[in-house]
Amino acid sequence: MSDTSADLSALWQQQPTNHIDMQDLTRRLKRQQRVQRLYLVLDMLGFVPAIWVLIATWDELSSLLAGCVITLVAVTFVFYLYIAWLRRHAALATFGDTSHYVDTLKKQLLNNHKIARLTFHSCWMSGVALVAILGMMAMFEDYTLDNLRRSVWVLVLIVAGLVGTGVWAHKRAKRFHREYLHLADLGNKGNTAG
Repeated sequence: MSDTSADLSALWQQQPTNHIDMQDLTRRLKRQQRVQRLYLVLDMLGFVPAIWVLIATWDELSSLLAGCVITLVAVTFVFYLYIAWLRRHAALATFGDTSHYVDTLKKQLLNNHKIARLTFHSCWMSGVALVAILGMMAMFEDYTLDNLRRSVWVLVLIVAGLVGTGVWAHKRAKRFHREYLHLADLGNKGNTAG
């Protein structure tokens, strides 16, 4: 029986292990922290032009359009709060204990995946909202084809921006999910080997 135990011990010692490069993980987590903090600031600064345009054009806006824009800004702010909450793992990470690096990075990669999916879905929802607002304006106000012709280039740029952002977000969602699965696989192999 001791021979079996010795054989199993020798076999266990020969098993390949995956080395987790802690310096690489530390570098990746610190980079994630900087990126997430930058995104938090940029997301918040995104409200500045919207609010400025709203204030600057307030007298020219109909009550319907003003209500739609205020609703969109409020909904966008709720999305901002949710995204800020999802960014918390990396943005608020502390680097005192290296044992939490992998867990923190995995959590943030999952949250980055959620943020990218939310961005993707908000792109097509924004397109639907734009069509709905234009439809309401055409039904309830004096918004003619002439008005639409004057604003067609702005609408084309908005739609192109939404499509481009949607494609970009979809690719990022896939990438973050792949990175998470790779990191989770490394962690699982490390746990079973040790």
